[in-house]
Amino acid sequence: MTLTPDQLRQAARALAVQAIDTATAEVVARFESLGIEVMLVKGPVIAKLLYPHEVREYVDGDLLVSSSQWEDAVATLLGLGYEDFLGPLAHPRMESLAGTGFARGSHNIDLHATLPGLQAAPPEVWRRLWSSREEQLVGGRVVHVPNRAAVLMHVALHASHHVEGKPLQDLGRAVPVATDAEWRAAADLARDLDGLAAFATGLRQLPEAAAVAERLGLATVGSVEFDLRESQVPLAEGLNAFLAAPLSLKPRLLARELFPNAAFMRWYTPIAQRGAVGLLASYPVRWLRLARGLPRAAWTLLRMRRRRAGDSA
Repeated sequence: MTLTPDQLRQAARALAVQAIDTATAEVVARFESLGIEVMLVKGPVIAKLLYPHEVREYVDGDLLVSSSQWEDAVATLLGLGYEDFLGPLAHPRMESLAGTGFARGSHNIDLHATLPGLQAAPPEVWRRLWSSREEQLVGGRVVHVPNRAAVLMHVALHASHHVEGKPLQDLGRAVPVATDAEWRAAADLARDLDGLAAFATGLRQLPEAAAVAERLGLATVGSVEFDLRESQVPLAEGLNAFLAAPLSLKPRLLARELFPNAAFMRWYTPIAQRGAVGLLASYPVRWLRLARGLPRAAWTLLRMRRRRAGDSA
């Protein structure tokens, strides 16, 4: 039987996902053999809930570990031949306990000790998600995964973190498969983990999900941080983070923004990849971009702060 081009593409996507799942299962097996408790989040977990008869593409395995075992988990990944590909960039907000990327050839693992959008302490996030964990077969291995309420919470948090692309497709799929009671359980979990602002912002990214937020009483819930994320104005989030940082840290943060290391600059612009001269020339390019974007970012931040102040008055 001859396969159609669409069937060939589907088969290729299925094989790619299977390879990721197999690599992820290998890492999980090594973690567990060393006593590192681990949960698989996103990827195949979301696929099982929202794409039961389709292939949902993803490019990495997202693993959640306790912050108390973070260093052990990192050391284990390095021992398996993975490399931290964000660490060499040494730039603020590009890696954290909410997600640090590791790569080994074509295999990628994103390691988490919390989830983006949750402001509760990582140990509390881990305790709540681990205590209600379920099991799922992934890559030929039974792994621990979040329960349904936690998956729905994560879908909304992911939509607030990226506000475009596949996260919104996932959100659109999630609305009709979950009842209002299930969304309320997800909202309650987000509230308990100090992530309700991100959760509500995520729901508002699609009209059908915004209707759920309205029914849950979350239509106006948010924060300046996630209002800025939603606005997608360059530099606005970074400016807000800089202003909120302690005074003692501001000089270091400013220096890292104005004078990132060579690895970051080569990632930032192709000019920096053209030898020493190109690297030197890339810094004025960065400064010019920052200067051009700062007025709009500052105006957006001021507008969002005024709006939130008005909501709380």
